Amino acid sequence: MLKKLLNKNVFLFVIVFISFTVKISAQTDLKTALSNVEKNTIDGKYDEALKELDALYKKNKSNSLNTVMIYGSYVNVYSNKKDFEKAFYYSSLAKEISDKTPDKLDDAYTLHAFAKIYLINQLYDKTISYSNKALNILKKFPDEHLLKSRLYSLMSLTHSRTNVYSEEYKNYVLEAVSHAQQQKEPLQLLGAYTEATLMYISAYEKTKNDEDLKNIFKYAELTLSYINENNVKTLPKKAIATAYNNMASLVNTYPYKNYSKQEKFKIAEDYLKKAIEVANETNDHSSLLICYATFAEIQENQNNNDLAEEYYLKSYELAKNKENINKLYALSYITSAISNLYKKQNKTAEALKFSEETLKYTKQSYEQLLDNKKKFLEAYYNTEQKNQQIKQLEEKNSIYTKQRLLYIGIIALALAGVVFLIYLIRYRQKLNKQKTDLLEAEKNETQLTLQLEQEEKARLKVEQELLALQQEQLQKQALATSLQLNHKTSFINELKEKIKEDKHVNIDRILKDEKLTDDDFNEVQNLVQDVHPNFFKRLNESSVNKLSNQDLKYAAYIYLNMDNQQIANILKVEPKTVRMTKYRMKQKMGLDKDVDLATFIQNLEL
Repeated sequence: MLKKLLNKNVFLFVIVFISFTVKISAQTDLKTALSNVEKNTIDGKYDEALKELDALYKKNKSNSLNTVMIYGSYVNVYSNKKDFEKAFYYSSLAKEISDKTPDKLDDAYTLHAFAKIYLINQLYDKTISYSNKALNILKKFPDEHLLKSRLYSLMSLTHSRTNVYSEEYKNYVLEAVSHAQQQKEPLQLLGAYTEATLMYISAYEKTKNDEDLKNIFKYAELTLSYINENNVKTLPKKAIATAYNNMASLVNTYPYKNYSKQEKFKIAEDYLKKAIEVANETNDHSSLLICYATFAEIQENQNNNDLAEEYYLKSYELAKNKENINKLYALSYITSAISNLYKKQNKTAEALKFSEETLKYTKQSYEQLLDNKKKFLEAYYNTEQKNQQIKQLEEKNSIYTKQRLLYIGIIALALAGVVFLIYLIRYRQKLNKQKTDLLEAEKNETQLTLQLEQEEKARLKVEQELLALQQEQLQKQALATSLQLNHKTSFINELKEKIKEDKHVNIDRILKDEKLTDDDFNEVQNLVQDVHPNFFKRLNESSVNKLSNQDLKYAAYIYLNMDNQQIANILKVEPKTVRMTKYRMKQKMGLDKDVDLATFIQNLEL
């Protein structure tokens, strides 16, 4: 199956990776967004991709390079939808910008967009020409590995679509792989590995060299390894399913690590199960029908004809009943495979029926191909004609502008001595002066209004700041008073308990001790007043959740560099309680476990 697919540009599995030519900018946000556009394009979610591009264009239209890259993404989406008129439209928009800007990188991206369109429509000479022009520009941009890799991939596809091996083909592929490895962009790297697999298949078919055979599986396994090592959620499901299906086809078709025929069948089946599982996750019918056809071919090679027939027919039903861009070619290929299976089983009537369907779908596929070619040529020539017309109009406008200036000069000189013109000029000068005076008065009035507004805003701001300071002062006073009240309450409760336990308690001694404690509280109160005016405000702003008054007390003590024992003595609690309260404060403030609460509070920017 794989060998047959290599001769068809519709089912060529490398297209899943390489044909999506989104241009990634240096900015992280644009790079991420365009990567998601690429993912949606691969998965056939064209409407979502276009919606994202519309939003990106509005955001980046002031940046010429970003705009050109976004236009390139439009070209990619519409090319894959076979809407070549719109593809040419956006490539022309990109060219208009690149022609006006001195940045040669714009030109390289524009050339890449045109090369992509020409590749899809089998104009391989133009693909090579435009790609080489872009690569010559990129010699001055050594870090543009992604664009270089994609240009080499486009040129390699001009060879892989004809399945003809050459050293030139090999060089293109290896350059694509090298630049992709330096850039490490996931989809391009997978595409380059897949293209290398195809290239070595062509080489092996020509040379039967064992080294080429090893390289086939080397790059196929690199593709799967990269998928397994990275987050598959960032990769298109279609690409993942295709990679597993490709590996199954390779194992089924070529010698693999000295495995027996039965062992190879088992390995191929395991890969196909993974491919089918991934395709089912996203209801990807186009990938699923290919997987079914591959599975059927494996069973046919094992002479499990009943199972082969079952999966060929499953693939046939999917291709027939589900819409996809490659429907006619899929039906043509699958009906041919079913017909050949029935011929082997001597089921002449069934073989004839599907043979006739093959002929019908092949004819329709060919007609569709011609229709697409016709649409492309119409779009191509319309675009070329429009470009030519625009160029001619620009030249005419330039001539007309020069002539108009000449006529104005002649008229101005002819009327220079006419009194009426002098009078008209004086009248206009007077009128302009009146307008200028009026505008100046309006300007002064506006400036005065603005000045008054600014002064009012400044006054309000000062009042707000004063209120904030007053509120902060009241909060600090409330905190200090609350501390002393809490202590007095504790003192009274303790005194009651002591009197109950011992009626002969020395009250004078206790009151003397309390007076000393009051002195300590007066000192604490003074310390609280010394807390920075913005402290509580900044503390609340830095906290994820609202802090209670109790939390603010602890924060003030911590800010004043008190340790757990000192805080416990003041609040008449256990040091353990202080530690637990600090732990809850860290949670409320959203601090990591390894962040020290005291260090954070004392280093708070006030």
